[in-house]
Amino acid sequence: MLTDRRTSALRLSGAVLAAGLIAGITSPASAAGDPTPLKYVALGDSVAGGIGAGPSRDSVNGCFADEAETRRIANHSAAYPVRVASALKANLDFQAYCGANVRAVKNTQLRTLSKATDLVTVQVGANDFGYAKVLEKCVKGAFGSVWECNWNIDRITLQYRFNLPGRLDGLYKEINERKGKNTRVIVVGYPRIVAPDSTACLNDGVMPRSTHQRMTRAATALNATLKAEALEKGFDFVDPTPSFKGHEVCGDPAWVNGIKWPYLVDSFHPNTAGHRALGWLVWQKVKPA
Repeated sequence: MLTDRRTSALRLSGAVLAAGLIAGITSPASAAGDPTPLKYVALGDSVAGGIGAGPSRDSVNGCFADEAETRRIANHSAAYPVRVASALKANLDFQAYCGANVRAVKNTQLRTLSKATDLVTVQVGANDFGYAKVLEKCVKGAFGSVWECNWNIDRITLQYRFNLPGRLDGLYKEINERKGKNTRVIVVGYPRIVAPDSTACLNDGVMPRSTHQRMTRAATALNATLKAEALEKGFDFVDPTPSFKGHEVCGDPAWVNGIKWPYLVDSFHPNTAGHRALGWLVWQKVKPA
C-alpha cells in the first residue's frame, strides 16, 4: 500500500472501491482528510493506454489517426490507469500511448515524473521486437506457412529473454533516479492473448495449437523478464496471467479482443472487462490496509 504523507487520503472503504473498479463505477468517497490529491503517472504502451477497451474509431493507420503518422490515436477513458486514478481520487498524468516501446517511454514519457510523484505504473516491453507485426502476418497468412509464423514468434521470445532485460534496466534506473523516496512504482505485466491449446475459434484466426503454444511461451518469457527486472529495482509487479486464465480470446467471457475489423489496432488487446480486471489487480497493490 502507499505509505507516504498522503496515506490519509486513502482511508476509504476498500469494499466500495473494489466494487467500483470491477463494475467500472467510481467511488463517491471524499479525500477531505488530505486536500492534496495523489500524483499518479501512468507510463507504457497501447495496453496501458486502453487501446481495445472500446473501438479506436480514430485509427487510420494502426496507432495513428492520419496517414502521415503525426497524430496518435487517443487513449481510452476505460483504461485501467483511469480507473485506478478515479478510485484514488488522484491526479492522473496519462503519458502512455499506442505503439510505445521501452526507448519511447524513456525518451518521451518520463518528463513529468518527479520527486513529488506518489504513484507510477509502467507497462512496456511487448512492442520492442515487432511482436504485433508478426501476429498480424500470422493471422493474414503473410508468412506463407505455420512454420514460418511459429519461427518468428520463437525469435521474439528469445529476445524477450535475452535482449529486453538490458533495455528495461536502463528505463527502470532512470525511473529510480527521477522518483521520490516514497514514490510507489508498479510494473504491470501482460495478459496471455490466447489459451495454450487451440480453440478453433474465428476470433483468433483459427490459429493452430502449435502457434497458441508459441504465443503462450512468448507471454511467459515477457512477464518473467518484466518481473525479474522490476523486483531487482525494488518495484512491485502485477501478473495478470492467473486472473485472465479462461478469459483469453475466445474465452467465456473473453477479456481480450479477438481480431477486430476494420480497426485491427484493437485486436489482441484487453477489452473493457479486461481493463476492469487490470484495474482491480493494480488496486490490490495500492489499496489502504
